[in-house]
Amino acid sequence: MPDPSHRGRGGRSPVSRAVVAGLAAVCLLAVVVLAAVLVEDRGSSTTADPGLVGARTGEGAADEAPSYRSVRADGTLRPRAAKRVARARETYRRTADMLRFETGPRPWRKEWTPAQLAERKAARQARWERIRARKLAEKMQGEPFTMVVGSFNVLGSQHTAPGGERRRFPPASVRNGQAVGYIRGHGVDVLGTQELQDDQLRALQAMTGMAAYPGFAWGAAETDNSILWDPAKFEMLSGESYTITFVGRPRPQPIVKLRHKLTGQQFYVVNTHPSPGQGRALAERRSAQATTVGVVNRLKAEGIPVLLTGDMNDRQEFYCQVVGPAGMTTPQGGSYGNGCQPPGGHLAVDWVAGTGMTWSNYRMDTSPVARRVSDHFFISATAHVE
Repeated sequence: MPDPSHRGRGGRSPVSRAVVAGLAAVCLLAVVVLAAVLVEDRGSSTTADPGLVGARTGEGAADEAPSYRSVRADGTLRPRAAKRVARARETYRRTADMLRFETGPRPWRKEWTPAQLAERKAARQARWERIRARKLAEKMQGEPFTMVVGSFNVLGSQHTAPGGERRRFPPASVRNGQAVGYIRGHGVDVLGTQELQDDQLRALQAMTGMAAYPGFAWGAAETDNSILWDPAKFEMLSGESYTITFVGRPRPQPIVKLRHKLTGQQFYVVNTHPSPGQGRALAERRSAQATTVGVVNRLKAEGIPVLLTGDMNDRQEFYCQVVGPAGMTTPQGGSYGNGCQPPGGHLAVDWVAGTGMTWSNYRMDTSPVARRVSDHFFISATAHVE
């Protein structure tokens, strides 16, 4: 019977050799299984996408490195990866078709020319401007506003025509442009004129764009005392007249009711030119002044401001005969609460006065006389309407 302690060659027992052999067999089996997994799949010959091959060989980006698992050694895709690539390509194709449809020609839509596009753009801008103006007007309703008011006896064209008593003055065709220069230089918004003949009215309106009342509404022979205003700032609501005697005959004097477009505030403008001189002319003038006071008191009873402009052919007398009795104020000052106190300093026969407003920036421009534009001064002031 063999000795159990006997060891074979090499010092190992037969039991140890059997264990080693078993382990070797297990390792060999594992290698065979791994090789079977790694062996190439000959069921598909799809070629790998170059980007996937690049990822496998290390040529792609680092975040694409796991893609190598879908690629065989010869660069072809495994079946599952090939299906994913096919689906992606189909999705791309459909998307591209949709994009081509969206950006392609649309014959059912109107093709616009550059001129039409410019016209549409201008129309849109005009519409937005109207909307902005309307919103601003709504916001400004009833708010205070200011305006520059003027009065100017332009020296009628008949006086400087051949046979006229002012023949040393240039003709109206020369003086019209100079008169417009005064209107613009003073920044006048509302202007009472006197002696304005039809040819002069046409010229002033053409050069300034100002609206006028009566203008030609009473005929070409009754344009003398027209009231002019900036139509961008004011709109006419109504017009009327009252009558005075001027140099022996009845003459209509204009009254216009205006609305300030931005604030919606309304006011009257009265423009008058009573007779000059003494004797019968003085009586006509005093009668005209009394009539004007009655007109102003009637208008201001409506609760809106009243402006009065004109060549009054009076200085201190006009203040005491009209301004005080009508409860008006003037930019030159003066008072009548405790007896009539006309404004001090040199006064012109041309005036602006009003109710429901305060005044500033009075200007009595004497240069029209010096430059022979007119035989009257151009006067203006800023009216502040609350």
